[in-house]
Amino acid sequence: MTLDAKFSFTLAAFLFACYSYSTWAAGRMSADNSAVAGKAPHEPSVADVLVTKAMLNKALALPPEIVDTIVDLAEYWPHTTTELNDSTLIARGNSASASIRRDRPNRENIFLLRSPPLGLHNWKRVSRGTDDPPVHKTVLKPQPPGDEFSASDFQEFIACPISLLAHPCRRIIFTIRSHDQGFGGDLGAQGTHNSSWTWFEAGLERWCKTSPAQTSPAGPPPQQEQHPSLTLDSLCTVYPEVKWDAAAENYAFEHPLHAREDLKVQCNVVAEREAQEYRVAWSYTDDVDPERDVEAGVKLAQQGRGKATGNGKFVRDLRLGDVVTLWAKARFPSWANFIESAKVEVYYAV
Repeated sequence: MTLDAKFSFTLAAFLFACYSYSTWAAGRMSADNSAVAGKAPHEPSVADVLVTKAMLNKALALPPEIVDTIVDLAEYWPHTTTELNDSTLIARGNSASASIRRDRPNRENIFLLRSPPLGLHNWKRVSRGTDDPPVHKTVLKPQPPGDEFSASDFQEFIACPISLLAHPCRRIIFTIRSHDQGFGGDLGAQGTHNSSWTWFEAGLERWCKTSPAQTSPAGPPPQQEQHPSLTLDSLCTVYPEVKWDAAAENYAFEHPLHAREDLKVQCNVVAEREAQEYRVAWSYTDDVDPERDVEAGVKLAQQGRGKATGNGKFVRDLRLGDVVTLWAKARFPSWANFIESAKVEVYYAV
């Protein structure tokens, strides 16, 4: 192929990519307008994305990396949605630490819901029966992580097309409707997010080849699993941390007193009795470093978010098969976190 021919081909591919992106962007804007008008916007399925990528590849024989770039720029991703709308849940603060209160349930840290495994869009059919409880109603089992599976371990286990990416997550959207007890707080903090002691944190579960929970701390090393089980009982918890409780002789979740700034999704407005709806988006392209850009970190905190949640690291680090969880928190006497609904949407590339 001559230099002129190569230039013409490259230009044609570029123009086609621009056309594809502008067409999708226009469709997305139309979908947004439809949502305002009361119609649900179009959300592509895995099949929609795969067909679109095949068409782009066939039309101009574009390399796969160019096709992936076009699709990513268009934000044309499938996603999963997990919702909690059953009834109002309440997390309540207490003066004693969780490790001391062994005679009653810990209501300071309430598990709300978990997402389906990232990128494993055929997971329900493969791993779950029709009588299994909903994902968000399955109680978490405190198991610390061990040696981890690779992306190829999931692809070999599932006999269907799944993501070829080890880190496919592109965006997570948390939608929460909640409020606090409606009184109290520091002087001047009412009506703001300052000094709020009711909040929400993201968590992370992952299937591992080994887990210390499979044996006692003094016992022999655990035996490695050959393939991910894809069962919820086998998930290990990365966040919150899981530690050995010597007094109880078992593993337990470790919930710090203060919110983790890199996991804090949102805190409630202080002393507000009416429920507020919070919509928080974490994207893989986020690039706010609170140490480098102090002002940007302060703005996130003023919105009620963790000031270290704007760097995109949580999203970029998610691996194929990872499960995102959501926790409700409350600290200190009289503080209460009233949760009316919660939703987690996870967008990923295929």
